[in-house]
Amino acid sequence: MEQHLHLLKQFVSTVRANTDLLHDPSLSFFREFLEELGAKIPPKKKAGASDGSAPKAEAKEPEPEPMEEEPPIPFPSDIDNSGVIEEDSGEPLPMGDPNKEPSDEDIEKANEERDKAMSAFSEGNFEDAVKHFTDAIELNPGSAILHAKRANVLLKLKRPRAAIADCDKAISINPDSAQGYKFRGRAHRSVSIFSFFCFLNIPCFKRKGFRVASEH
Repeated sequence: MEQHLHLLKQFVSTVRANTDLLHDPSLSFFREFLEELGAKIPPKKKAGASDGSAPKAEAKEPEPEPMEEEPPIPFPSDIDNSGVIEEDSGEPLPMGDPNKEPSDEDIEKANEERDKAMSAFSEGNFEDAVKHFTDAIELNPGSAILHAKRANVLLKLKRPRAAIADCDKAISINPDSAQGYKFRGRAHRSVSIFSFFCFLNIPCFKRKGFRVASEH
């Protein structure tokens, strides 16, 4: 945890020194995350921008002093990443036929599959829960709550991108789906955490001399 905090402080210091980094395409996920929290992103500085005063013709800019390259930050290879959700494939699960009009029998069977899914979920059998929720969704694809509940199971399986797809579907069916918004927020937070730890390989930080070394 201390290693993560140290890297986070280094990351914030680097961005504070040059806010233009937030406009790098590789950091778009982080910029969007800050904007979701209400942060105001400063505009990117124009090349050659100054304080408005015209430079004197005879003035000569001093030669920049050579900067010593800072040593890489040690990053232990045995760090505990148990709390970090790895990125999933992002492929959504079957959503059912959106044009299907479920019959009373379909709805009844969907409810039975939902009950089986909830039972499997309570027992910690998340793979079985996903299967039963998928069967229920194919029987009754217009149910927002089924998509939202399957998203919750996908979060347990550390598949946040697939969960986001389910939440988006739930919200498209019912814009007032509270569970859809709740689980989508959790999924986005999980993806942001994973993406943050990937910033170590972001080209813009390598160009700025921000490097992390693995101990061997």
